Amino acid sequence: MAALAEYWSHPPWLVAKWLEMYGAGEARALLETNNQPPPLILRANALKGTREELVNLLRDNGIDASLSTWSPQGILLRSASLVTRLPGFDSGRFQVQGEASQLVGFLLGPQPGERILDTCAAPGGKTTHIAELMGDEGEVTAADISITGLERITANARRLGLDSIKAWKTDFTKPLPPVLAAKPYDRVLVDAPCSGLGTLRSHPEIRWQRSDKDIARAAQLQSRILDRAAALLKPGGTLVYSTCTLTCEENENVIADFLANHQGFVLDEAAEYLPRQAKSLTQGRYFLALPHRHNTDGFFAARMRKIN
Repeated sequence: MAALAEYWSHPPWLVAKWLEMYGAGEARALLETNNQPPPLILRANALKGTREELVNLLRDNGIDASLSTWSPQGILLRSASLVTRLPGFDSGRFQVQGEASQLVGFLLGPQPGERILDTCAAPGGKTTHIAELMGDEGEVTAADISITGLERITANARRLGLDSIKAWKTDFTKPLPPVLAAKPYDRVLVDAPCSGLGTLRSHPEIRWQRSDKDIARAAQLQSRILDRAAALLKPGGTLVYSTCTLTCEENENVIADFLANHQGFVLDEAAEYLPRQAKSLTQGRYFLALPHRHNTDGFFAARMRKIN
């Protein structure tokens, strides 16, 4: 274990955790992949054209672009280029968003005319995707504690041509403002604050900034946010919990504790709601994307329904 930690430049406590979770072979592959450059993925704005049309536009301008593997809206870029200077950026043809992150929107399954809450919305990739998936028809409430993050959501929504998004500064660990709690939601997304250990390709510094104590604190926070968000869902509504980390404490254990304490919720089979090409990105009933298997960020998500 110590040799793996030193060779692949990861903290020993994290290597030990992943060895226990995945076994030696997969853990070694995960460590190796974390030291490789991440893919750059765009999400084509389906309200402004197909991703095939956008790929052709990019190629016509000398950009090495291709359809991505897992998301029906994903585009993989291999050319080094400033995103804001790409053709189609100013006109809202796309948003930068990782492929695993895009799949969370499909798992939530928003429909036109619904009222949807994104509880930890900044920087807004999932928020704007939700609005696109529902045809910009309905109401998407983007709540976050960060004013700067909410400003980014508003700016991106404007650029993408989305009118259904409303941003609210909200701390989900405290009593909620009446405007958010006055009427139940059809669907709620809790993309919870987490240790971020699924994003080490993009943020290698995180591995040295986290500890087991941080993971325990994150799990407590995630449970508090999930409890509060669940109370805002209407009967029959959909609740999705997601993280960009790879620890049982923040993922499976949070969901197991939630379901044990909320008898009115049931866990859905994630594969039934993912796009056809992504149905294999599961572990049991959960959505699970892994850097070394799928060339994505590490992502976890659970889809639940409120049955009473």
